Amino acid sequence: MEAVTEPVRLMEIERELAGPDGAAALARYDAMLSALDRRICEAQNAGLPPEEFPAVEELKEANVLARKILRLTVRVGGEARKA
Repeated sequence: MEAVTEPVRLMEIERELAGPDGAAALARYDAMLSALDRRICEAQNAGLPPEEFPAVEELKEANVLARKILRLTVRVGGEARKA
């Protein structure tokens, strides 16, 4: 049943980012992703078992992509409000 609610939550986040308080929402979500990035780096610096390294690298790449998507959503949402 969670699969049904997750797309709804993503749509809520998108509306929040595209709304008038998009910059504040971006800062909040970006802070969460930034904290995740710090934890990933700490784990990598502490040393990971070889079998965990690929999964952590994928998580790190996904996190970078998520941060880029957040910024793009705010930018596109702002341009849509101007039109």
